[in-house]
Amino acid sequence: MTIILDSHYTIGRLHLSCQDYVCQGWEPFPYVILADGCSSAPDSDLGARLLVLNARRLLSWFALPAVDEAERTARHWRLGRRLVRRAARQARELGVSVDVLDATLLVAWCEGSTVYIHCYGDGCIAVRRADGETAVIQIEYAENAPYYLSYLLDRDRHALYQEAIGDPAIAQTIRYSSKAGVSTRLEPFNSPTLFNFNLMTSPTVTVATDGLHSLVSTETGNRLNVLSVAQAMLDFDDLEPGFIKRQLRQVLADYGQQRVFNLDDLSLGVFVGGN
Repeated sequence: MTIILDSHYTIGRLHLSCQDYVCQGWEPFPYVILADGCSSAPDSDLGARLLVLNARRLLSWFALPAVDEAERTARHWRLGRRLVRRAARQARELGVSVDVLDATLLVAWCEGSTVYIHCYGDGCIAVRRADGETAVIQIEYAENAPYYLSYLLDRDRHALYQEAIGDPAIAQTIRYSSKAGVSTRLEPFNSPTLFNFNLMTSPTVTVATDGLHSLVSTETGNRLNVLSVAQAMLDFDDLEPGFIKRQLRQVLADYGQQRVFNLDDLSLGVFVGGN
């Protein structure tokens, strides 16, 4: 199978600086890693970069074979702790607070025809199936408060987070949107969020920050349906190098003509499979 890979990120309308970051590459296998820094945490753009670059160093560990789902789940948090501790040491060496690591993180890679995704915090996944239909998965948290890896560094902050989100047993929402409708399931706030998709049945797999659901009409104040936004983003004119940058700019420009703007930073990373 031929794999085409691309990614890009852009600033939100209400932001003075972009707090998203994304990187992509081909070794040891095709991958996209992206992070979304917390807008209320100073220098979280730095934290997003530190998390992404440390996750990149641990990619081979993420992809180790697992004998069962329990082992894969345990590895999710083990690697999360390892990379955030590394990032924390680097932040301290730079003389900044580890609070800069208040950022969500999505790690995605492709082995064979399967794309694997580990989510730490909120975000979106959009897939275009072989029949042309688009589906979107949103990972959300109670009180709009994602569960950051940085909370694993401080017991007091971890405890305060659990108090702030209400019932910890149902604080994470996985929302599925497709032509068939919308369905949701509730999970504990620290339930590992893992997905995998086969490019044979879903030839386009996209990971995105929650900025995908931040497009708002200035005339009505209404937020656009995330499924319609994803459909527009995945209607590529071509797959030449840099196609995501071109697509993201064109779609946002088209929305701008309708006075619709992305209020939050937006990152996209896309895997496209073909024969």
